Parts: sequence; C-alpha cells; structure tokens
Amino acid sequence: MKKLLGGLVFIFAVYYLIAFLPPVLAQAPTATSQQDATKSAEKIDYSLPYPGILPDNPLYFLKAVRDRIISFIISDPVKKAEFNLLTSDKRIYAAQLLSDKRKGELAVTTLSKSNNYFHNAVSSATDAKKMGKDIDTVLHNMKNSIVKHQEVLSMMGKVVSKDFSNQLRIEDARMSEFEKSVDNLLLK
Repeated sequence: MKKLLGGLVFIFAVYYLIAFLPPVLAQAPTATSQQDATKSAEKIDYSLPYPGILPDNPLYFLKAVRDRIISFIISDPVKKAEFNLLTSDKRIYAAQLLSDKRKGELAVTTLSKSNNYFHNAVSSATDAKKMGKDIDTVLHNMKNSIVKHQEVLSMMGKVVSKDFSNQLRIEDARMSEFEKSVDNLLLK
C-alpha cells in the first residue's frame, strides 16, 4: 500500500512540476516576408539541444522511461507536439554523436527513434490544428528542425558504414513525408 501511495505521489509531483514549468520551445522563426523565409531556409540557424546521456550509456533506459512518462502526462496537444519535437531533436543529435563515435548500428536506431518522436509531434500538431489551436510557431519550428535533421542525416551517411545506407534512405524518406505533412498543416 505504501509503495502504491508513494508511486501516486511521485506521478502527481512530476505532473505538477511539468504543468507549471514554462513551455520549452525550439527556436522561433525570424523571417518576416516570403523572401526572407526562402533565404533563411537555405541558412537555418537551428541549434539542436544537447541530448545528455547517450543510448550507449547503461543508465539510458531511465531517460527513456522518464520521456515516456512525461509524454503520457502531457495532455495539451500543442505542448505534446513541442515536447515530442524537443525529444526528436535530442535523439537526432544523439544519433550524430554516436555516428561520430563510430557506433553505426546504434546511431541508425537512434535516428529511427528520433523520427518516431517527430511523427508523434506531427500527429499532436494535427490534433491541435483540428481543435482550432494556434500552432504556427510549432509548425515553423518543425520546418526548421526537418532541415537540420536532413543535414545530420547527410553527415551520418558520410560517416557510418555503407551497411546502413538502406536504413538511412528509409529514414530520409520518412523525413520527406514529415516535411510534406508540416507543409500541409501550414497551408490549412
């Protein structure tokens, strides 16, 4: 009984901690006109957040569990989209760091998980759009993030073994689909 009560107290504490923290956003777009937007798309200044513990660390499972719990607790689709985008950005950066360490298989797996989180971010943004919420900032951040993800994927293609080229092509195709989905949401 004490364990159950302690678990519930922990879950509520995490929930209230997350609920009252300011929302974490990726960088907001700075372009104001169509021409500026085109120029900035060529030179994206989008910094990826530091991932912290990498998947090759034995304690990484704790971070993965924490992320799942936080994602489960967040109910607002806009905040969920922001969280999933942030998590996707952290995972893609982790994939880059792993590929630099010549851990190709783990890097490609982490890249795939990054795309899974990005897919969840697009799904949450779609839900928020259907609810009539303002998601333009999130969508522009997603657009910038996709460009950065494609840069990282290109770099990884040069570093990791050729054995993973097919998997990298699959992940690149997924990113292209995400880009189309985000563009469709921006047009609606």
